[in-house]
This record gives sequence, structure tokens and C-alpha cells, in this order.
Amino acid sequence: MNKTARVNTMMRYINNRQFFTIRELMTHFHVSRSTVIRDLNNIQELGMPLTANVGRDGGYAVMQNQLLPAVQFNSEELKALFVSFLATLNTQLPYLQNRNTLTEKLVAIASQTQQDDLLTLQELLVFSHTNPANTKLTELTDFAPAMLKTLLNACLTNRQLQFQLADATCTVWVRHVYNRQDAWYVDAWELTTQRFREIAVTAIREITPVTQAQTLDPQVITAAIKAARPKPNVTLFLRATAIQQFRQHPHPTAVLQFLDPFQQTAKLECTVDVTQPQQLTDFARWCLYLGHEAQLTLAPAVVKQALRQELTTQLAQLG
Repeated sequence: MNKTARVNTMMRYINNRQFFTIRELMTHFHVSRSTVIRDLNNIQELGMPLTANVGRDGGYAVMQNQLLPAVQFNSEELKALFVSFLATLNTQLPYLQNRNTLTEKLVAIASQTQQDDLLTLQELLVFSHTNPANTKLTELTDFAPAMLKTLLNACLTNRQLQFQLADATCTVWVRHVYNRQDAWYVDAWELTTQRFREIAVTAIREITPVTQAQTLDPQVITAAIKAARPKPNVTLFLRATAIQQFRQHPHPTAVLQFLDPFQQTAKLECTVDVTQPQQLTDFARWCLYLGHEAQLTLAPAVVKQALRQELTTQLAQLG
């Protein structure tokens, strides 16, 4: 019996008893003391509150009237949740280890028949970057940057943060954290220079929340952003194929303005900082990714030049 099935069966066994001991579980499930203790810890994490009585005749009991209301899923709902968790293993999302634990817990609440279906689905489905020789193996390329989880947890407390970068320190208000072309970035408002700045998560060495005394009123930040917001300097016209490409890799800060009821044509207005070479290169590559059905209708000359240069480079690589 595998771990998930054992924990699931043990929960049912415990639920039918007012009192039980570790030795009783060891004998019934033919496992060691350390295994029983680990399984009991997992069962408590799943929401079953247990009380322990210390002493020679000690053991465990389920706290009466303390269980959370049971959440019931039908087979199709369980499959939908399980497949969603499997798919997210391959998109460099944060909290990867936690999602693996959630998948195990999802299997634990399923019946034996449902468990068999879920495990079969895990063997059948192969997503992007999944190793077909071992679908349970998470490739190194699937893991998010180590600092991403730290960044998100810090933002949940205070979105005004101080970043220690390789060559500088900056104090920012985090507007968005987004993924573009398999890399994570912070769309940040720099509080000292009063301008937006794109920072790669991999460039961040240390994160420190701004102290309560130095934290600015959110209304002050909103007013400063509104006053400094640049006007769009780039306009793109997109047809159906380009719109589909956009949905795969959307612009981090701008949204599509659909021009027809069937969403087959759209307009995108955004701002490209022409003083930032990396931003010019990134935009050029992203624009070319959208394909020939993305037409540049308005842009500074330096943006057009960046597009030509990137296209020339890609053509040269084809030989």
C-alpha cells in the first residue's frame, strides 16, 4: 500500500474509533512507529484535529465537533482539480513543493476507485516540459527562481520593499509580478526616482520590507503614479492569429481593446521606454513572436529599428 492510500485508509480507521494508540496502528497497518507518527502528522494537516494523552496508557482521540465541514467532490471535479495541479507543475509557478503536497492531499480524500483514475491520468497526461519517461519527475527548468516565493510572501505583508540588487539598492512599490518568456519580472514603481522600473526576479539578492515609519500612504503613491504615467507611444493592430499568440504570452501591463464583437481584431496601446536597451530588445522579440498578423501602426523610430535589428539577427542565425 502506498503512502497516499495508507493515509486515506488510516483516516477512515481513526474516524470509526473514539480512542486509539500508536501501537494499535503499527499492528493494524504493519508499519513502523516513525511511519505512524508521520502519517498522523499528515492526517492533522488534512484537517482532522487529534488530541494526545501522555502516559503509559496514553493514545490519541479525535476532538469531537471540531472537524471542518466536509467538502464533497464528484469524480469529474476531482479529475479537473488533479489535472490542473499536474499542469501547473510545468509553468515555473511559485510554491511548487506546496502544490505537490496539495496533489497528494487531493488523492487522499478520493475513494479507491477515484484514486486509481487519478493515478492513471498522471501516467497518461504529458504537459509541456514533462519528462515522458517519468511523468512524476519535475524538470529543473520548471522550478521558479528561488527569490520569487520570498518576494510574494513579502508583498503579502507590505508591497513597499527595498531590493538589494547586484550593483545597487532601490526602494519600490510592487505593482505586478509577471512571467514573460519563461522569466519572472517585477513591475515596480521606484519611490525615490518616481518612475516605473522592470526588475528581473533573478537580479534580486535580498528583500527587506520598508519600515512602518517609512511606509508611504497608498494614496500618495497612486497620485504620484497618475501624475508620472507616460502616454502610450506604441500601437499594435492584431488579427485572430496574433490575438491567440497574445493570450499565450500577454503584455505584462497593457490589455487588448477588442474592435469587433467576435474578438477577431484588437488594438494594443503600450509604452516602451526607448532609453532602456533591454526593454527595446524584449519588446522587439515579443512583437515578432506575435507573428505577421500583428501590425505596428504607431511607434518611435528607435522601436522600429530594434525590430529590424532583431529580425536581421534571427534571419542570420538561419544561415
